[in-house]
Amino acid sequence: MKLFTLPVWLIALSAMSQTIVSTNPENAKVILEEFTGIYCTYCPEGHAIAEAIQAQNPDDVFIINIHAGSFAAPLPGAPDFRTPWGAALVQQSELIGYPAGTVNRLFFQGLSQNGSTSRAMNRENWESATNQTLSNTSYVNLGVESTLNASTGELEIHVEAYYTGSSPVGQNYLNVALLQNNTLGPQTGGGQGNNYVHKHRLVDLITGQFGEEITTTTAGTFIDRTYNYSVPPDYNGVPTQLADLEVVVFMAESSQDIISGNANTPDLVVSFQNDLSVGAISPIGEVCYGVLGPEILLQNVGTQTATSAQITYEINGASYNYTWNGNLPSLEQTFVTLPAQEFPFNGSNVVAVTIGNDDFNGNNDREIEFFEAEEYQGNLNLTIDTDGFGNEFTWEMVDYTGAVYASGGPYGSFETITQVISMTTESCYTFTIYDSVGNGGTEVLLRDASGNQILQTDGEFGATLERTFGYKVETILGLEDTSFDQEVRIWPNPTRGNIEKRKYL
Repeated sequence: MKLFTLPVWLIALSAMSQTIVSTNPENAKVILEEFTGIYCTYCPEGHAIAEAIQAQNPDDVFIINIHAGSFAAPLPGAPDFRTPWGAALVQQSELIGYPAGTVNRLFFQGLSQNGSTSRAMNRENWESATNQTLSNTSYVNLGVESTLNASTGELEIHVEAYYTGSSPVGQNYLNVALLQNNTLGPQTGGGQGNNYVHKHRLVDLITGQFGEEITTTTAGTFIDRTYNYSVPPDYNGVPTQLADLEVVVFMAESSQDIISGNANTPDLVVSFQNDLSVGAISPIGEVCYGVLGPEILLQNVGTQTATSAQITYEINGASYNYTWNGNLPSLEQTFVTLPAQEFPFNGSNVVAVTIGNDDFNGNNDREIEFFEAEEYQGNLNLTIDTDGFGNEFTWEMVDYTGAVYASGGPYGSFETITQVISMTTESCYTFTIYDSVGNGGTEVLLRDASGNQILQTDGEFGATLERTFGYKVETILGLEDTSFDQEVRIWPNPTRGNIEKRKYL
Protein backbone atom coordinates (compact mmCIF):
# COMPACT_ATOMS: atom_id res chain seq x y z
CA MET A 1 0.00 0.00 0.00
CA LYS A 2 1.36 3.43 -0.95
CA LEU A 3 1.40 5.59 2.18
CA PHE A 4 2.71 8.86 0.69
CA THR A 5 2.77 10.60 -2.62
CA LEU A 6 6.31 11.29 -3.85
CA PRO A 7 6.35 15.01 -2.95
CA VAL A 8 5.14 14.30 0.60
CA TRP A 9 7.73 11.54 1.04
CA LEU A 10 10.53 13.91 -0.03
CA ILE A 11 9.33 16.54 2.40
CA ALA A 12 9.26 13.99 5.21
CA LEU A 13 12.84 12.92 4.49
CA SER A 14 13.95 16.55 4.52
CA ALA A 15 12.23 17.22 7.81
CA MET A 16 13.97 14.23 9.39
CA SER A 17 17.41 15.38 8.22
CA GLN A 18 17.51 18.74 10.02
CA THR A 19 19.54 18.97 13.21
CA ILE A 20 19.44 22.52 14.61
CA VAL A 21 16.09 24.01 13.58
CA SER A 22 12.66 23.35 15.03
CA THR A 23 9.90 21.97 12.80
CA ASN A 24 7.17 23.27 15.11
CA PRO A 25 5.50 26.62 14.34
CA GLU A 26 7.16 29.47 16.23
CA ASN A 27 6.59 33.16 16.65
CA ALA A 28 8.82 35.53 14.75
CA LYS A 29 12.18 36.53 16.15
CA VAL A 30 13.34 40.14 15.83
CA ILE A 31 16.31 41.59 13.97
CA LEU A 32 16.77 45.11 15.35
CA GLU A 33 19.00 47.05 12.96
CA GLU A 34 20.30 50.17 14.65
CA PHE A 35 21.78 52.96 12.51
CA THR A 36 24.50 54.68 14.48
CA GLY A 37 27.79 56.57 14.32
CA ILE A 38 30.67 57.50 16.59
CA TYR A 39 29.78 61.22 16.41
CA CYS A 40 26.06 60.75 17.12
CA THR A 41 25.29 62.35 20.49
CA TYR A 42 22.14 60.40 21.28
CA CYS A 43 23.28 57.06 19.87
CA PRO A 44 24.51 55.78 23.26
CA GLU A 45 20.93 56.20 24.50
CA GLY A 46 19.79 54.17 21.50
CA HIS A 47 22.37 51.48 22.28
CA ALA A 48 21.06 51.25 25.84
CA ILE A 49 17.44 50.96 24.69
CA ALA A 50 18.31 48.19 22.21
CA GLU A 51 20.32 46.31 24.85
CA ALA A 52 17.39 46.53 27.28
CA ILE A 53 14.98 45.15 24.65
CA GLN A 54 17.34 42.26 23.98
CA ALA A 55 17.81 41.60 27.70
CA GLN A 56 14.04 41.24 28.06
CA ASN A 57 13.96 38.80 25.11
CA PRO A 58 17.41 37.16 25.13
CA ASP A 59 16.61 34.31 22.73
CA ASP A 60 14.28 36.23 20.44
CA VAL A 61 15.86 39.65 19.74
CA PHE A 62 19.16 40.14 17.91
CA ILE A 63 20.83 43.51 17.37
CA ILE A 64 22.86 44.65 14.35
CA ASN A 65 24.56 48.03 14.74
CA ILE A 66 25.19 49.65 11.35
CA HIS A 67 27.68 52.51 11.28
CA ALA A 68 26.78 54.64 8.28
CA GLY A 69 26.23 58.24 7.21
CA SER A 70 27.97 61.46 8.22
CA PHE A 71 28.04 60.60 11.93
CA ALA A 72 30.12 57.50 11.13
CA ALA A 73 32.66 59.20 8.84
CA PRO A 74 35.88 59.21 10.91
CA LEU A 75 38.00 62.26 11.48
CA PRO A 76 41.81 61.77 11.30
CA GLY A 77 42.95 59.24 13.89
CA ALA A 78 39.45 57.85 14.58
CA PRO A 79 38.42 54.27 13.72
CA ASP A 80 36.32 53.59 10.64
CA PHE A 81 33.44 51.29 11.61
CA ARG A 82 31.65 51.64 8.28
CA THR A 83 31.03 48.79 5.81
CA PRO A 84 30.30 48.63 2.07
CA TRP A 85 26.71 47.64 2.96
CA GLY A 86 25.62 50.51 5.18
CA ALA A 87 24.69 53.14 2.58
CA ALA A 88 22.13 50.89 0.83
CA LEU A 89 20.60 49.87 4.15
CA VAL A 90 20.28 53.52 5.17
CA GLN A 91 18.67 54.40 1.85
CA GLN A 92 16.00 51.74 1.97
CA SER A 93 15.18 52.49 5.60
CA GLU A 94 14.36 56.12 4.66
CA LEU A 95 15.71 57.32 7.98
CA ILE A 96 15.70 61.07 8.61
CA GLY A 97 17.71 61.23 11.84
CA TYR A 98 20.07 59.34 14.13
CA PRO A 99 19.84 57.11 15.99
CA ALA A 100 17.30 55.23 13.91
CA GLY A 101 16.22 51.61 14.01
CA THR A 102 14.24 49.12 11.97
CA VAL A 103 12.49 46.08 13.39
CA ASN A 104 12.58 43.25 10.83
CA ARG A 105 12.63 46.01 8.17
CA LEU A 106 8.86 46.28 8.51
CA PHE A 107 6.65 49.37 8.32
CA PHE A 108 4.76 50.19 11.51
CA GLN A 109 1.87 52.59 11.13
CA GLY A 110 2.26 55.59 13.40
CA LEU A 111 5.80 54.70 14.50
CA SER A 112 7.94 55.66 11.50
CA GLN A 113 10.25 58.66 11.52
CA ASN A 114 8.58 60.46 8.62
CA GLY A 115 5.05 59.35 9.47
CA SER A 116 4.30 57.79 6.08
CA THR A 117 6.66 55.35 4.34
CA SER A 118 9.84 55.16 6.44
CA ARG A 119 10.62 51.84 8.08
CA ALA A 120 13.10 53.62 10.33
CA MET A 121 11.85 54.58 13.77
CA ASN A 122 13.08 56.77 16.60
CA ARG A 123 14.46 54.93 19.60
CA GLU A 124 11.36 55.41 21.77
CA ASN A 125 9.33 53.31 19.28
CA TRP A 126 11.62 50.28 19.00
CA GLU A 127 10.13 48.44 21.96
CA SER A 128 6.54 48.78 20.72
CA ALA A 129 7.49 47.53 17.24
CA THR A 130 9.47 44.65 18.78
CA ASN A 131 6.55 43.53 20.95
CA GLN A 132 4.17 43.60 17.97
CA THR A 133 6.59 41.48 15.91
CA LEU A 134 7.26 38.93 18.63
CA SER A 135 3.53 38.25 18.91
CA ASN A 136 3.23 37.25 15.24
CA THR A 137 3.59 33.67 14.02
CA SER A 138 6.44 33.05 11.60
CA TYR A 139 6.15 30.61 8.70
CA VAL A 140 9.89 29.86 8.71
CA ASN A 141 12.25 28.92 11.55
CA LEU A 142 16.02 29.37 11.41
CA GLY A 143 18.89 27.71 13.25
CA VAL A 144 22.60 28.50 13.09
CA GLU A 145 25.83 27.06 14.43
CA SER A 146 29.41 28.00 13.62
CA THR A 147 33.01 27.13 14.34
CA LEU A 148 36.06 29.37 14.06
CA ASN A 149 39.63 28.13 13.82
CA ALA A 150 41.55 30.37 16.20
CA SER A 151 44.83 29.89 14.31
CA THR A 152 43.77 30.21 10.69
CA GLY A 153 40.73 32.48 11.05
CA GLU A 154 38.61 30.08 8.97
CA LEU A 155 34.93 30.43 9.92
CA GLU A 156 32.37 27.74 9.03
CA ILE A 157 28.70 28.72 9.38
CA HIS A 158 25.94 26.12 9.18
CA VAL A 159 22.41 27.48 8.67
CA GLU A 160 19.14 25.56 8.56
CA ALA A 161 15.67 26.85 7.77
CA TYR A 162 12.37 24.98 7.99
CA TYR A 163 9.10 26.25 6.54
CA THR A 164 6.20 25.48 8.87
CA GLY A 165 3.98 27.36 6.43
CA SER A 166 4.18 28.62 2.87
CA SER A 167 5.64 32.00 2.00
CA PRO A 168 3.27 34.41 0.21
CA VAL A 169 6.08 35.07 -2.29
CA GLY A 170 7.98 32.60 -4.44
CA GLN A 171 11.45 33.82 -3.47
CA ASN A 172 12.89 34.47 -0.05
CA TYR A 173 16.40 35.67 0.79
CA LEU A 174 18.73 34.10 3.33
CA ASN A 175 21.11 36.59 4.96
CA VAL A 176 24.22 35.89 7.04
CA ALA A 177 25.74 38.85 8.91
CA LEU A 178 29.03 38.90 10.81
CA LEU A 179 29.31 41.21 13.83
CA GLN A 180 32.05 42.11 16.30
CA ASN A 181 31.45 42.93 19.94
CA ASN A 182 33.42 44.78 22.62
CA THR A 183 35.39 47.08 20.33
CA LEU A 184 36.82 50.05 22.23
CA GLY A 185 36.58 53.39 20.46
CA PRO A 186 35.31 56.96 20.65
CA GLN A 187 31.61 57.74 21.00
CA THR A 188 30.15 61.20 21.29
CA GLY A 189 27.78 61.31 24.24
CA GLY A 190 29.16 58.07 25.61
CA GLY A 191 31.11 59.62 28.44
CA GLN A 192 33.99 57.13 28.03
CA GLY A 193 36.38 59.05 25.79
CA ASN A 194 38.03 56.56 23.43
CA ASN A 195 37.06 53.59 25.62
CA TYR A 196 33.38 53.32 24.76
CA VAL A 197 32.44 49.65 24.23
CA HIS A 198 30.87 49.18 20.79
CA LYS A 199 28.72 46.05 20.55
CA HIS A 200 26.92 44.18 17.74
CA ARG A 201 28.97 46.10 15.17
CA LEU A 202 28.31 44.94 11.61
CA VAL A 203 31.60 44.09 9.88
CA ASP A 204 30.40 42.10 6.87
CA LEU A 205 27.37 40.63 5.10
CA ILE A 206 28.66 37.22 4.08
CA THR A 207 25.77 36.56 1.70
CA GLY A 208 25.99 39.99 0.08
CA GLN A 209 23.86 43.11 0.27
CA PHE A 210 20.46 41.43 0.41
CA GLY A 211 21.15 37.73 0.79
CA GLU A 212 21.07 34.45 -1.11
CA GLU A 213 17.91 33.76 -3.09
CA ILE A 214 15.81 30.80 -1.86
CA THR A 215 13.33 29.59 -4.46
CA THR A 216 11.54 26.78 -2.60
CA THR A 217 9.40 28.45 0.06
CA THR A 218 6.42 26.12 0.61
CA ALA A 219 5.33 24.44 3.85
CA GLY A 220 7.58 21.51 4.79
CA THR A 221 10.64 22.76 2.89
CA PHE A 222 14.00 22.27 4.61
CA ILE A 223 16.94 24.50 3.66
CA ASP A 224 20.50 23.54 4.59
CA ARG A 225 23.46 25.83 3.84
CA THR A 226 27.12 25.87 4.89
CA TYR A 227 29.25 28.97 4.36
CA ASN A 228 33.04 29.05 4.64
CA TYR A 229 34.57 32.46 5.27
CA SER A 230 38.12 33.64 5.93
CA VAL A 231 38.09 36.24 8.69
CA PRO A 232 40.54 39.05 7.82
CA PRO A 233 42.93 40.47 10.43
CA ASP A 234 41.10 43.79 10.37
CA TYR A 235 38.15 45.67 8.88
CA ASN A 236 39.07 49.18 7.70
CA GLY A 237 42.15 49.02 9.90
CA VAL A 238 40.15 48.10 13.02
CA PRO A 239 41.65 44.85 14.36
CA THR A 240 39.47 41.73 14.35
CA GLN A 241 39.07 40.02 17.69
CA LEU A 242 38.13 36.41 17.00
CA ALA A 243 36.62 35.79 20.43
CA ASP A 244 34.24 38.74 20.00
CA LEU A 245 32.64 37.72 16.69
CA GLU A 246 28.92 37.00 16.41
CA VAL A 247 26.85 35.52 13.57
CA VAL A 248 23.28 36.69 12.88
CA VAL A 249 21.11 35.02 10.23
CA PHE A 250 17.69 35.98 8.94
CA MET A 251 15.23 35.22 6.14
CA ALA A 252 13.49 38.02 4.27
CA GLU A 253 10.76 38.23 1.63
CA SER A 254 12.77 40.81 -0.33
CA SER A 255 15.40 43.37 0.58
CA GLN A 256 12.82 44.34 3.22
CA ASP A 257 10.29 42.37 5.31
CA ILE A 258 12.40 40.05 7.46
CA ILE A 259 10.37 36.97 8.46
CA SER A 260 12.53 35.70 11.33
CA GLY A 261 16.13 35.11 12.34
CA ASN A 262 18.58 33.71 14.84
CA ALA A 263 22.14 34.20 16.12
CA ASN A 264 25.18 32.31 17.33
CA THR A 265 28.61 32.91 18.85
CA PRO A 266 31.19 30.82 16.97
CA ASP A 267 32.88 27.98 18.84
CA LEU A 268 36.64 28.60 18.83
CA VAL A 269 38.64 25.60 17.64
CA VAL A 270 42.23 25.32 18.83
CA SER A 271 44.34 23.23 16.46
CA PHE A 272 47.89 23.58 17.80
CA GLN A 273 49.65 23.28 21.13
CA ASN A 274 52.04 26.20 20.77
CA ASP A 275 50.59 29.00 18.70
CA LEU A 276 51.05 32.68 19.45
CA SER A 277 49.48 35.28 17.17
CA VAL A 278 50.08 38.97 16.55
CA GLY A 279 46.43 39.90 17.00
CA ALA A 280 46.93 43.58 16.20
CA ILE A 281 49.29 46.53 16.19
CA SER A 282 47.69 49.42 18.04
CA PRO A 283 46.93 52.42 15.76
CA ILE A 284 49.82 54.87 15.76
CA GLY A 285 48.28 58.01 14.26
CA GLU A 286 50.41 60.98 13.21
CA VAL A 287 54.02 61.13 14.39
CA CYS A 288 56.23 64.21 14.26
CA TYR A 289 59.40 63.11 15.96
CA GLY A 290 61.54 60.11 15.12
CA VAL A 291 61.00 57.97 18.22
CA LEU A 292 58.40 55.22 18.34
CA GLY A 293 57.55 52.31 20.66
CA PRO A 294 54.81 50.22 18.97
CA GLU A 295 52.17 48.41 21.02
CA ILE A 296 50.98 44.98 19.90
CA LEU A 297 48.21 42.62 20.96
CA LEU A 298 49.73 39.21 21.66
CA GLN A 299 47.20 36.36 21.51
CA ASN A 300 47.63 32.76 22.61
CA VAL A 301 45.58 30.63 20.23
CA GLY A 302 47.29 27.37 21.21
CA THR A 303 46.32 24.85 23.86
CA GLN A 304 49.41 25.39 26.02
CA THR A 305 50.08 28.36 28.30
CA ALA A 306 52.65 30.69 26.71
CA THR A 307 55.46 32.02 28.90
CA SER A 308 57.78 33.70 26.39
CA ALA A 309 57.97 34.98 22.82
CA GLN A 310 60.75 36.26 20.59
CA ILE A 311 59.50 39.40 18.85
CA THR A 312 61.18 41.10 15.90
CA TYR A 313 59.89 44.49 14.85
CA GLU A 314 60.86 46.85 12.07
CA ILE A 315 60.30 50.61 11.88
CA ASN A 316 60.87 51.83 8.34
CA GLY A 317 63.17 48.89 7.67
CA ALA A 318 65.34 49.14 10.78
CA SER A 319 65.05 45.89 12.75
CA TYR A 320 64.96 45.37 16.53
CA ASN A 321 64.50 42.36 18.81
CA TYR A 322 62.57 41.97 22.04
CA THR A 323 61.88 39.01 24.34
CA TRP A 324 58.48 38.93 26.04
CA ASN A 325 58.16 36.92 29.24
CA GLY A 326 54.91 36.34 31.07
CA ASN A 327 52.03 33.92 31.62
CA LEU A 328 49.39 33.78 28.91
CA PRO A 329 46.84 30.93 29.15
CA SER A 330 45.12 29.41 26.11
CA LEU A 331 42.77 31.83 24.27
CA GLU A 332 43.91 34.77 26.40
CA GLN A 333 45.56 37.95 25.11
CA THR A 334 47.74 40.79 26.40
CA PHE A 335 49.05 44.11 25.13
CA VAL A 336 52.84 44.38 24.84
CA THR A 337 54.58 47.73 24.45
CA LEU A 338 57.84 47.32 22.54
CA PRO A 339 60.88 49.47 23.45
CA ALA A 340 60.95 52.87 21.74
CA GLN A 341 63.48 53.31 18.95
CA GLU A 342 64.72 56.23 16.91
CA PHE A 343 63.94 55.98 13.21
CA PRO A 344 64.09 58.05 10.00
CA PHE A 345 60.89 59.10 8.25
CA ASN A 346 60.34 57.70 4.76
CA GLY A 347 57.80 58.44 2.06
CA SER A 348 55.90 55.38 3.30
CA ASN A 349 56.18 54.72 7.03
CA VAL A 350 55.56 51.16 8.20
CA VAL A 351 55.83 49.16 11.41
CA ALA A 352 56.12 45.39 10.88
CA VAL A 353 56.05 42.83 13.69
CA THR A 354 56.96 39.12 13.60
CA ILE A 355 57.06 36.57 16.40
CA GLY A 356 59.28 33.49 16.38
CA ASN A 357 58.39 30.15 14.83
CA ASP A 358 55.81 27.99 16.55
CA ASP A 359 53.40 25.23 15.53
CA PHE A 360 51.60 27.52 13.04
CA ASN A 361 53.35 30.51 11.47
CA GLY A 362 50.46 31.81 9.38
CA ASN A 363 49.46 34.31 12.09
CA ASN A 364 52.93 35.33 13.27
CA ASP A 365 53.31 38.65 11.48
CA ARG A 366 51.46 41.89 10.90
CA GLU A 367 52.22 45.41 9.75
CA ILE A 368 50.64 48.85 9.95
CA GLU A 369 51.26 52.14 8.18
CA PHE A 370 51.68 55.41 10.04
CA PHE A 371 52.01 58.99 8.90
CA GLU A 372 54.40 61.84 9.49
CA ALA A 373 52.64 64.84 10.96
CA GLU A 374 52.64 68.12 9.04
CA GLU A 375 55.05 70.85 10.14
CA TYR A 376 54.19 74.51 10.62
CA GLN A 377 56.07 77.76 11.24
CA GLY A 378 55.54 81.05 13.05
CA ASN A 379 53.01 82.01 15.68
CA LEU A 380 49.65 80.27 15.55
CA ASN A 381 46.35 82.11 14.98
CA LEU A 382 43.29 80.71 16.72
CA THR A 383 39.70 81.75 15.96
CA ILE A 384 36.78 80.43 18.02
CA ASP A 385 33.06 81.05 17.37
CA THR A 386 31.02 79.62 20.21
CA ASP A 387 27.43 78.47 19.99
CA GLY A 388 24.83 79.10 22.66
CA PHE A 389 26.78 76.93 25.09
CA GLY A 390 30.28 78.39 25.04
CA ASN A 391 30.60 77.45 28.71
CA GLU A 392 30.89 73.80 27.57
CA PHE A 393 33.92 74.45 25.32
CA THR A 394 37.62 74.32 26.26
CA TRP A 395 40.89 73.68 24.46
CA GLU A 396 44.51 72.91 25.21
CA MET A 397 47.78 72.39 23.38
CA VAL A 398 50.39 70.03 24.85
CA ASP A 399 53.88 69.09 23.75
CA TYR A 400 55.03 65.51 23.21
CA THR A 401 55.79 65.09 26.92
CA GLY A 402 52.21 65.98 27.85
CA ALA A 403 53.11 69.39 29.29
CA VAL A 404 50.45 72.01 28.59
CA TYR A 405 51.84 74.76 26.35
CA ALA A 406 48.62 76.80 26.01
CA SER A 407 44.94 76.44 26.88
CA GLY A 408 41.67 78.34 26.96
CA GLY A 409 37.96 78.36 27.78
CA PRO A 410 35.26 78.07 28.82
CA TYR A 411 33.71 81.05 27.04
CA GLY A 412 30.43 82.90 26.73
CA SER A 413 27.54 82.22 24.37
CA PHE A 414 27.79 83.31 20.71
CA GLU A 415 31.21 84.80 21.30
CA THR A 416 34.06 85.25 18.80
CA ILE A 417 37.55 84.83 20.21
CA THR A 418 40.77 85.51 18.31
CA GLN A 419 44.08 84.66 19.91
CA VAL A 420 47.71 84.46 18.89
CA ILE A 421 49.65 81.54 20.37
CA SER A 422 53.28 82.61 20.57
CA MET A 423 55.57 79.79 19.49
CA THR A 424 59.18 79.66 20.67
CA THR A 425 60.09 75.99 21.06
CA GLU A 426 60.48 73.38 18.36
CA SER A 427 58.59 70.27 19.36
CA CYS A 428 55.70 67.97 18.57
CA TYR A 429 52.35 69.37 19.71
CA THR A 430 48.79 68.10 19.99
CA PHE A 431 45.97 70.65 19.87
CA THR A 432 42.70 69.33 21.37
CA ILE A 433 39.23 70.84 21.69
CA TYR A 434 36.60 69.58 24.13
CA ASP A 435 32.86 69.86 24.62
CA SER A 436 31.88 68.82 28.15
CA VAL A 437 28.40 67.66 27.10
CA GLY A 438 29.65 65.86 24.00
CA ASN A 439 27.58 67.54 21.28
CA GLY A 440 30.08 70.03 19.85
CA GLY A 441 28.66 73.18 18.33
CA THR A 442 31.60 75.59 18.58
CA GLU A 443 33.47 76.43 15.37
CA VAL A 444 37.28 76.43 15.53
CA LEU A 445 40.02 77.42 13.09
CA LEU A 446 43.74 77.10 13.89
CA ARG A 447 46.31 78.33 11.35
CA ASP A 448 50.02 79.05 11.28
CA ALA A 449 51.63 82.40 10.43
CA SER A 450 51.46 81.67 6.70
CA GLY A 451 47.74 80.87 6.85
CA ASN A 452 48.16 77.11 6.58
CA GLN A 453 45.23 75.34 8.22
CA ILE A 454 46.14 73.07 11.12
CA LEU A 455 42.68 72.28 12.50
CA GLN A 456 39.19 73.34 11.46
CA THR A 457 35.72 72.24 12.48
CA ASP A 458 32.24 73.59 11.78
CA GLY A 459 31.14 72.36 15.20
CA GLU A 460 30.41 68.74 14.29
CA PHE A 461 33.06 67.21 16.52
CA GLY A 462 31.05 65.73 19.37
CA ALA A 463 33.02 65.49 22.61
CA THR A 464 36.57 66.04 21.39
CA LEU A 465 38.79 66.58 18.36
CA GLU A 466 42.57 66.69 18.19
CA ARG A 467 45.38 67.29 15.73
CA THR A 468 49.06 66.45 16.15
CA PHE A 469 51.62 68.58 14.30
CA GLY A 470 55.26 69.59 14.33
CA TYR A 471 56.54 73.10 14.88
CA LYS A 472 59.87 74.33 13.51
CA VAL A 473 61.85 77.54 13.85
CA GLU A 474 63.77 79.15 11.00
CA THR A 475 67.23 80.39 11.83
CA ILE A 476 69.17 82.80 9.57
CA LEU A 477 72.93 82.76 9.96
CA GLY A 478 74.96 85.93 10.04
CA LEU A 479 78.52 86.36 8.81
CA GLU A 480 79.99 85.50 12.18
CA ASP A 481 78.01 82.26 12.62
CA THR A 482 79.92 79.07 11.93
CA SER A 483 77.53 76.40 13.13
CA PHE A 484 74.10 75.59 14.50
CA ASP A 485 75.44 73.08 16.98
CA GLN A 486 78.07 70.41 17.10
CA GLU A 487 76.34 68.28 14.49
CA VAL A 488 75.61 70.79 11.67
CA ARG A 489 78.24 73.10 10.18
CA ILE A 490 78.28 75.47 7.22
CA TRP A 491 81.13 75.75 4.73
CA PRO A 492 82.00 78.05 3.13
CA ASN A 493 81.14 80.92 5.44
CA PRO A 494 79.75 83.56 4.87
CA THR A 495 76.70 82.43 2.91
CA ARG A 496 74.02 84.43 1.09
CA GLY A 497 71.31 81.81 1.71
CA ASN A 498 68.94 81.24 4.60
CA ILE A 499 69.73 78.09 6.54
CA GLU A 500 66.91 76.19 8.21
CA LYS A 501 67.55 74.44 11.50
CA ARG A 502 65.28 71.52 12.50
CA LYS A 503 65.73 69.69 15.75
CA TYR A 504 62.90 68.28 17.85
CA LEU A 505 63.41 68.38 21.55
